[in-house]
Amino acid sequence: MKLSIVVPCYNEAKNIPIVLERFAAVITEPDVELICVNNGSTDDTATVLSQQLQDSRYQFARGVTVPKNIGYGHGIMAGLHAAQGEVLAWTHADLQTDPADVIKAYHQFIALNRQDVIIKGKRLNRSFGQWGFTFGMSVIASVVLGKVLYDINAQPKLFHRSLLAQLPNPPDDFSLDLYLLYLANVLGYSTETIAVRFAQRQHGESKWAFSFKSRYKTVLRTIKYIFALRRRYANFHPSSQSS
Repeated sequence: MKLSIVVPCYNEAKNIPIVLERFAAVITEPDVELICVNNGSTDDTATVLSQQLQDSRYQFARGVTVPKNIGYGHGIMAGLHAAQGEVLAWTHADLQTDPADVIKAYHQFIALNRQDVIIKGKRLNRSFGQWGFTFGMSVIASVVLGKVLYDINAQPKLFHRSLLAQLPNPPDDFSLDLYLLYLANVLGYSTETIAVRFAQRQHGESKWAFSFKSRYKTVLRTIKYIFALRRRYANFHPSSQSS
């Protein structure tokens, strides 16, 4: 069962060589592909990615280019639609989640022998402030949407390809993780977790929490999207989805 791992890269030129090296160390099976999405970067991501992918050590990897950055979710969806695997996953290029965790999630998925399940990370070793923020947002999402949703943005996310066709109108921004978990829950999927250790970013900066203002705007936008999800998909059924 082939696995496709999507890694969105927006201005991650310094991280890309490390990302590929780390994945090369854990991808030991032939049926695993890594898709690095240059998500409209304005730094040297395109050049660095092109050069790195010529290295024979990284034959498991290929690139997808999004010419203009529309958002995190848009970049991931571009990678998912280019993927060839029966099992799909995404994680981040900031290496705050270990690439080995994707492989661990994949093995857990195979062991469960089910298609109606999502495997996701559950972050450990977080500060009290980070934990409190995650807990607060999880409570808001769970209460408003009527589904138990926790540590929504923890990586990786892994699921069977059949789920992709049942996700109408995915968001282009950071709400994609919330959207995936909520819609999958509505569709009857269960969620299993793997413990992941959340590391510090090595290079670059967060694309949404680089300042108090950016974090505040993202929180407000997320809360608005939570209520929009409730209105839009209150009576959602697979047969009613639109393309």
